[in-house]
Amino acid sequence: ISRRAVDLLAAPQIEGGEYTVVCDPVLAGVFAHEAFGHLSEADFVYENDQLKELMVLGRRFGEKHLNIVDGAALRPDLRGSYAFDDEGIPARNSDLIREGVLVGRLHSRETAAAMGEQATGNARALDFHYEPIVRMTNTIIEPQEATIEELFSEVKDGIYAKNWYGGMTSMEMFTFSAGEAYRIQNGRIEELVRPVVLSGNVFTTLENLDAVANDLEINQGGGCGKGNQSPLPVSSGSPHIRILKCLVGGA
Repeated sequence: ISRRAVDLLAAPQIEGGEYTVVCDPVLAGVFAHEAFGHLSEADFVYENDQLKELMVLGRRFGEKHLNIVDGAALRPDLRGSYAFDDEGIPARNSDLIREGVLVGRLHSRETAAAMGEQATGNARALDFHYEPIVRMTNTIIEPQEATIEELFSEVKDGIYAKNWYGGMTSMEMFTFSAGEAYRIQNGRIEELVRPVVLSGNVFTTLENLDAVANDLEINQGGGCGKGNQSPLPVSSGSPHIRILKCLVGGA
């Protein structure tokens, strides 16, 4: 830690602007959960006219390599896994985006009835003091066939963003602070730079997500907060991903 602190004192601050950004699985998983996953919770959708227009099933959000799934039945060892939700619905895996197209959202019995869709087993309460509300479970971007090396090899001048230490979302807009950042030049990870902030519109970012690697990692730390119920056990995961024209805050 002390060596890294000294290295950061000498690390340059990049100039703010649009860059090709490669995100590691931790930061990409946080993006899947915070920036997109919450928009997939149906109580947010049916209570908000703007979201109803944006989150229309069948709308294309990305290319065929983009698949996002949420499920309490993905793996029994994950923090967000269970056999039944708090309304007695059996656990299942729900495709949210399949081959770039919005195909589903997360429901309780109440939201499913209100929207004329099927309950997905995502009604969760922190404990018996609270009512069940729509919550994520284990949210991941599914891996594809590209290698990590291939993601970096096509980047002439970009940023490798790893880990995270904070962020916020507002509807479809997000801002995340990366825990580590490196300059990518001519396909190689080069110098350490000061930590960066990634900002943008989640739908534009999904359109610009042009490559997904094959190295899925799932982060089981922390918990999710919503409706004064926190921290609820969840997990998020992703392979390395590459995003074109990502707005990066610098000096």
